[in-house]
Amino acid sequence: MGTLRQRGNGSWELVVSLGRDPVTGKYRRVVRNVKAKNKTEAKAVLARLEVEAQSGGVGLEDPRIEELLDRWMQHLEAKGRSANTLYGYRRYIDREIVPVLGGTKLSKLTVADVDRLYDAMTARGLSPASVRQVHAVLRAALNQAEKWDLVRRNVARLASPPPMNQAEQVPPTVDELNRLLAAAQDHDPLFGIYVRVAAATGMRRAEACGLKWGDVDEGAGTLTVERSHVAVPGHRGDQGTKTRSTRVIHLDSATLDLLTQERRRRGALGGPESYIFTDDGDQPWRPDSATARWARARKRAGVRSTIRLHDVRHWQATQLLDAGTPLPTVAARLGHATPATTLRIYSHRTEHSDRAAADAIGDVLGEPNGWRNA
Repeated sequence: MGTLRQRGNGSWELVVSLGRDPVTGKYRRVVRNVKAKNKTEAKAVLARLEVEAQSGGVGLEDPRIEELLDRWMQHLEAKGRSANTLYGYRRYIDREIVPVLGGTKLSKLTVADVDRLYDAMTARGLSPASVRQVHAVLRAALNQAEKWDLVRRNVARLASPPPMNQAEQVPPTVDELNRLLAAAQDHDPLFGIYVRVAAATGMRRAEACGLKWGDVDEGAGTLTVERSHVAVPGHRGDQGTKTRSTRVIHLDSATLDLLTQERRRRGALGGPESYIFTDDGDQPWRPDSATARWARARKRAGVRSTIRLHDVRHWQATQLLDAGTPLPTVAARLGHATPATTLRIYSHRTEHSDRAAADAIGDVLGEPNGWRNA
């Protein structure tokens, strides 16, 4: 329902009620000041505004993009999104989106505005992956704005982020990994065990930090992965894994022996609820602490400076795929939501396997010599 009142000669204030805000519970309204020759003309403008408001073309006093993003983040937090995810989103919002688009009214945001943001990021040397991360955040926020009836369409959905070709993962070689393991073991024995577990299981960095002794089943020779340890500004603690699922991974005997020996060495500090990778027996290592230890080991080992701790996970995946391990098994060990995720990341490895499969079929079929012409 809309109302109007004359503010001065030829000036009219139009007000359309939109009911309660789905997030704050406050009443919403759209206010527009327009020029009209008379009341009849002003009523015609009001009627168009009412139709536009009902169709979602205008929203709550036309919030700025910065205000929308803040409301969206509050909404995600209320829905239980992880602290790590929220921290990542907030970094992209504060560093990239708000400085360029933050002051823009939602109703005025255009596809061209969004494309200019992406072009500016690319011109500054940011990778296509980073630009596409920003694109994903902005698109998701505007999707929510559509659901809240604040906009008629999501302009980010029509924008053109740069294409991103999946780069082939280049994990450490077996020799490099062995040198890294030796360097870690010599200077930081517990971190040597950390790297061994990471290489043997393909666990994510934060998942390894969250391991407790109760997760190790010495009799079955398995390790249960059911949590990650997150440490971001304003929040530190355990949360579910990235896919919110629990997985059980079998360990090789040497890795299991290392863990068993370390647990016995700990004695009373090796209780089921005690963290495995800890300096004080209480708090586990922060994931960035593990990364810092990795950098020191990498320097001592004299291997490529481009090898990241996360590349140990890639090392496990490529070793398994090259050995012909079935894709579902590899996906399950890595904790991917589906084998399709593994296939997307390691498509180059499956291509290698496919070539080997072609050769195997060729060996069975043999040479075509002696075949009769059809």
